Amino acid sequence: MELQQLKYFAEVANQLHFGRAAEHMHASQQTVSHQIGLLEGELGVQLFKRTTRKVELTLAGEALLEEVLLVFKHLQRGVDEAIRAENGKRGKLTIGYFGIMLYSVLPSAVRLYRERYPEVEIVMLELAAHQLEQKLLQGEIDIGFSVYLDDKHSELSMKWLTYSTEYIVVALPKEHHLSGNKEICLSDLANESFVVLNRNYSPILFDYFVLSCRQAGFSPNIVQEAASDQAVIGLVAAGVGTALVLSCMSKLFDNDITYLPLVKPLFEIKLAICWLRGNETAQVEKFAEIVKSFAVQPDLKN
Repeated sequence: MELQQLKYFAEVANQLHFGRAAEHMHASQQTVSHQIGLLEGELGVQLFKRTTRKVELTLAGEALLEEVLLVFKHLQRGVDEAIRAENGKRGKLTIGYFGIMLYSVLPSAVRLYRERYPEVEIVMLELAAHQLEQKLLQGEIDIGFSVYLDDKHSELSMKWLTYSTEYIVVALPKEHHLSGNKEICLSDLANESFVVLNRNYSPILFDYFVLSCRQAGFSPNIVQEAASDQAVIGLVAAGVGTALVLSCMSKLFDNDITYLPLVKPLFEIKLAICWLRGNETAQVEKFAEIVKSFAVQPDLKN
């Protein structure tokens, strides 16, 4: 049984005339009659009553027609869904991120994407910063929210879209003796105790912090490492120490913490999304378009 035979059968059943059915199907009447004959032979039933004056469906033909029309309906639905998937309107999108990204455009972008493409399943995985590239390369996530470090090596395998530039600010307990300042230099913190993000979570940023302190003339006194950016802020609020954090976090615990601009050196951190070259699926492209709409002077690294 072939799909074309079923199409011929359905058209004859609709027209109740072999000639008109053949004309509509752009086939010869002989071809249509022959194919329906083969179908009847395969099924072992008569589908039409044929006379010189009219064509009628048999009971077997009526039963088959009802199911054949359902087959065509499901087939068309499958075609439609395939097109929707190709256009990014259904499927699955796995997003990797680390904690601090929740204070960037991530929540707004995901919310808008859900509104526009409600049939796409979104899976979000919180990862350590250094795990993002590995998960992308392994195909475990489709898109990642990360810090863009102008790494030429990573650009060989991934595309990057920077969507904002964040500055480093100093988080101090409210009662700290420097909290009355309007701005601060890193060298002013030489004698302070620091709370930092655990190096296993973000080794590049940890090492960058230590190197910057040494360039400012001191080795940082790290009294506490935390497992998340939120925990770092919480420990500062508890008076454990000071911390360097991204400006996007400067609303957290603002009753207990003073945030001061760090002016020397002036740190700029670019936040970005990234995805694997060759994985420009419609779902990834649509999500990148949404992030770009939120971005301040977006920069796509091709």
